[in-house]
Amino acid sequence: MKVLCVAGPSDSGKTTVVASLAERLRERGTVATVKHLTHEPDVDTEGKDTARHRAGGAVHTVGLTDEGTWFATGRNRTLGDVLDEFARRYDYAILEGFSDSDVPKVALGDRAVDPPVVARAATADDLDLDEVVRLINQLPSYDPEHSPDRDDRSDE
Repeated sequence: MKVLCVAGPSDSGKTTVVASLAERLRERGTVATVKHLTHEPDVDTEGKDTARHRAGGAVHTVGLTDEGTWFATGRNRTLGDVLDEFARRYDYAILEGFSDSDVPKVALGDRAVDPPVVARAATADDLDLDEVVRLINQLPSYDPEHSPDRDDRSDE
């Protein structure tokens, strides 16, 4: 599975980029998205980000809060937990937010994001989506066993 994060400040066009990438990538394989949430979710309400992800072509959408709340099951989950599950089922995972993750990122606006950054643009309109799709396909595949965003756990 190829994983890419879209990070930037509010109203920079992150959701637009995620939905556009999901639409383009669904022609090449299955797409799942994960949106970083800072508050309790408003799940799949028309016009909201998660509904836009799904309308863009994502067959599975997950929202996570900073505290680990996951709106689909209510079970605490980390980004690594979600990506580990997705890796078994999807060809692509596009993340929105998670600017401090170790996942390769497209950075929008002037927000500082942790590396690695594979593309940067002032706004969503300034981003060459064809180039981003090309970059995604050049990224190494996600490896659940060696994910930097996976919590250290013992195999019990």
